[in-house]
Amino acid sequence: MNSETCNRGETGILRTPLYSTHISLGARMIEFHGWEMSVEYSDIIGEHKAVRGSAGLFDVSHMNKLNVRGDRAFDFLQNLSTNDISKLPINGMKYSVVCRDDGTIVDDIVIIRREDHYFLVTNTSRKEILMKWLEDHTPEGVGVEDVTCDIATLALQGPGSNDILSSISEDLDEIRFWSGANRKVSGIDTYITRSGYTGEDGFEIYSRSEDAMHLWQSIMDSGGKDIKPIGLGARDTLRLEMGYILSGLDISDENNPLEAGLEWAVKWSKDFTGKDALLKIKEQGVEKKFAGIKLERGIPRHGYDIVGSSGEKIGVVTSGTNSPMLGAGIGLGYVKPEYALPDTKIGIVIRNKTYNGIVVKLPFLEGRK
Repeated sequence: MNSETCNRGETGILRTPLYSTHISLGARMIEFHGWEMSVEYSDIIGEHKAVRGSAGLFDVSHMNKLNVRGDRAFDFLQNLSTNDISKLPINGMKYSVVCRDDGTIVDDIVIIRREDHYFLVTNTSRKEILMKWLEDHTPEGVGVEDVTCDIATLALQGPGSNDILSSISEDLDEIRFWSGANRKVSGIDTYITRSGYTGEDGFEIYSRSEDAMHLWQSIMDSGGKDIKPIGLGARDTLRLEMGYILSGLDISDENNPLEAGLEWAVKWSKDFTGKDALLKIKEQGVEKKFAGIKLERGIPRHGYDIVGSSGEKIGVVTSGTNSPMLGAGIGLGYVKPEYALPDTKIGIVIRNKTYNGIVVKLPFLEGRK
């Protein structure tokens, strides 16, 4: 690990290379899994709507980033990944899940194939758990290097993101959805991937940490009035509208990919850690299913009970918010399988009062990526 390259505040909390930029912009800072991060700059709803309407720039340098190298790197990753990376081209990306032998989830990850190694992007909230698992399972001939603090990561998201970035870079149209490429942005060497956590078109832009401030300002200057800085608050409401899972909240040590609605990322035709256990679960059927919930009024929050028509507990909310685009309370959570069908009536218990709602098909917002 390269933890010595990290910036730290007086209390030892980690800071991204853009910390001083966030302070100068008047951001409200919070502690987020060991990092001092911007939660909002102006207001969450305004930032949310800016991304849906034009573009927003996020600092996501806190995301865990790993280089995996060695002659056995492919075999190692193919075995730990529920998804199949055997046909992944250079600069291709694949979402996957890392499971234990019993089928429970260690973390969900993104694997990017580079020219001479693999680049993994994983969750800050699960970093210690994942790194311990990797430490215990990485074979000889494979090196796992933590480059989190060496590489800054910006996410430019929104329907205007392509035009904004194209004015200071080149050949972005050649970067297909869920792929990446080396590009210069305002003369800065970067690696750009085309994906995102908002449901909009957008990019993740990786650079050396020392180039982060220049890169941020160049993108903001290029966007002008059509771009806003966006904090973690709107990042959460944006991903919730799309029904995207947040590791550490919506999935944890007790969940498996089948109940979490992630079977699409499980390729049964190959071997992987946890396959035998998951096959048994698939045969027996899951005990709970991941579902989207929309309330008539009220806002579901993490830990709230989900109840059936008779008031009996049928599940629990894992994350929720008030949707700025729908003007309604939305949430994600697990319910008994018979309640997971769309249009099923349910209730959420909020401060000892039950608020009516229904199960809805995800995503909450249609027509996005």
